[in-house]
Amino acid sequence: MHDMPGSDHVQGFVRKRTVRIALAVLIIAVAVWAFAPHVGYRTASSAFVNAELVRVTAPIAGRLTRKLPHKGEFIEKPTDVDLIEAFSEDKRHLQQVATQYAIAKGRAELARKQLEAVEAADAALAERVKTFREGMVARLEHERDETQAEQSGCLAEAHQRRDVGARMEKLVESGMATPIRSSEAHATLAATRTRCDMAGVRLERLKSELAAARDGVFLRDGVNDAPYSQQERDRLFMRGQELNTRIVDESLKESQAFSELQEEKKRLKRLGHFELSLPADHVVWSVAASPGSTVSEGQTLLDLASCKGRFVAVELPEREFEQTMIGEQALLRLIGSDQWMRGRIRHVRGSAARTDDRLLAAREPSGERNSITVEIELPDDALPGRSNFCNIGRLAEVRFHRSGLTFVDSWGRALRRLADSLTGAFENTRSVSN
Repeated sequence: MHDMPGSDHVQGFVRKRTVRIALAVLIIAVAVWAFAPHVGYRTASSAFVNAELVRVTAPIAGRLTRKLPHKGEFIEKPTDVDLIEAFSEDKRHLQQVATQYAIAKGRAELARKQLEAVEAADAALAERVKTFREGMVARLEHERDETQAEQSGCLAEAHQRRDVGARMEKLVESGMATPIRSSEAHATLAATRTRCDMAGVRLERLKSELAAARDGVFLRDGVNDAPYSQQERDRLFMRGQELNTRIVDESLKESQAFSELQEEKKRLKRLGHFELSLPADHVVWSVAASPGSTVSEGQTLLDLASCKGRFVAVELPEREFEQTMIGEQALLRLIGSDQWMRGRIRHVRGSAARTDDRLLAAREPSGERNSITVEIELPDDALPGRSNFCNIGRLAEVRFHRSGLTFVDSWGRALRRLADSLTGAFENTRSVSN
């Protein structure tokens, strides 16, 4: 009985004209608010987040290590991981290159030792040539001095013979000597002058030989222009040139073999294990093998999904192909989330177009008849979701702006604000009445 006045008061309040008008306006505003997005936008609910996959296959046969990443693991920065250890290594080429390197090195060392021996022999022969030249020069100087002394004595004797011949002529004229004695004196003088001329010629010859000997050329009979030691030095010089050429060739072969040996060691080291560089901002989508298992060459190991290259794939009716332009923006919202974000249309494909062979994390739209496939690129900072596979595969709602009806969007926003204000006013009136 005590509740009746309060109930009558509520009934009286509800029956007021202003309250019923406000309630009707509120219902209309809510209906407009719910229906306005479908007028200003083209809405598609069959959309989902997708991303391209990077497939990693085994380049060599071996055993997987325990460092294999787990499914769902997010890679924040580039990381190098040893994935495979090879069973055995083929070192035949390495041994062949090592043998070539050892042979070239040994030949180069042998040539260097031979060159050192040639240089030592050349030094010894140089001393012999020096001694021989000095001895020959000294000998020729002595012979030159002897010849000069002989020439001086011959000239003195010729002077004496000339005086004797003059006296004999005077004695013959006085009758104290016979003409025969005078002829003998003249003949002796002529013989002495001839001997003096021969000594002078021999002296000139010795001077020429001495000058040539000082220059290292010897002109004596039975001797070549250079002594045997010098000739041996010339042969050793040619041998040294050959050894120098051989050292250069063998050193070049040694250097090439060493470089090839190092490269072969690096190659075997690379083949001995497979080291994978995991890219940043990727999530391990699937793992096709277990740690410690044996894998063969070309076997799939894991798939990586790019969290920065995500996009939303959506199907639209074929009639909207002309209205969907690449580069335009669209509004997106994941099912179950209240957050709206903007994306850019990057690809539009007709219903009869062939599907590409990309590796995708989520299945592509079925491509039903009379429907087009639209891909919307997401910004890098959208949908972080690192702990849940970067939200790849989640369903989404997509809204495309209708061309020529953008005013509806503004009207919808105005009606939503009006509905919110009326709702607030109704709540305040109800609280006051209570």
